[in-house]
Amino acid sequence: MTEKWPIPDELSERGTSVARLICDFLVERGLEEHGGGGKFYSPAEWKARDERYGTDSLLVITHDGGDHAAAFNPDYEDYALMQALSTRLADSNVFVEQCTSWYSAVHDNS
Repeated sequence: MTEKWPIPDELSERGTSVARLICDFLVERGLEEHGGGGKFYSPAEWKARDERYGTDSLLVITHDGGDHAAAFNPDYEDYALMQALSTRLADSNVFVEQCTSWYSAVHDNS
């Protein structure tokens, strides 16, 4: 799975753990393939791109039209899938914030 979703070396231990959790979720749901630019970024990488949102997060994930986009973007109207991911992440005390229509950030909930 990490071949399709490489985990950035610069992530914190917590960010790496969350990235693995999201990878597992995507595999379980058959959403690990992506054709729409799905990728993990560290907050430092994101900040270096001069992106506006997500720079203080644990992890940034892009989802521009990929198979996995419905898990992050409510425009796809798969609210059950979004809730399932949210529930899974809640066990780790983190949550997803959609930053724009093409990327989201994962934040610590504590």
